Amino acid sequence: MVGDLVNGPRSKWSHEWAARQTYIALGNVLTSAALLGVDAGPMEGFNPPEFDKLLGLEGSGYKSVVACAFGYRSADDKYAAAPKVRFEMSDLIKTI
Repeated sequence: MVGDLVNGPRSKWSHEWAARQTYIALGNVLTSAALLGVDAGPMEGFNPPEFDKLLGLEGSGYKSVVACAFGYRSADDKYAAAPKVRFEMSDLIKTI
């Protein structure tokens, strides 16, 4: 059964479902990091097959979907206290 999920006809479906579940967990990770005062940033746009090689995932049945970096802000980060730019709601949302 597990082999079917990795290589069988349902493999694409199971990967898509698992990827979406990952984003649920990622949301909890980001919230938890914020509560602990840890900066965290989710990342996409990486090359999953290359990332899988780096992590030693090839042939394991696992695939990279998203990455998340954690750390603490530098005390001398001049942008941390900079005023934030906010767009007008009407520029972002179109009511139809």
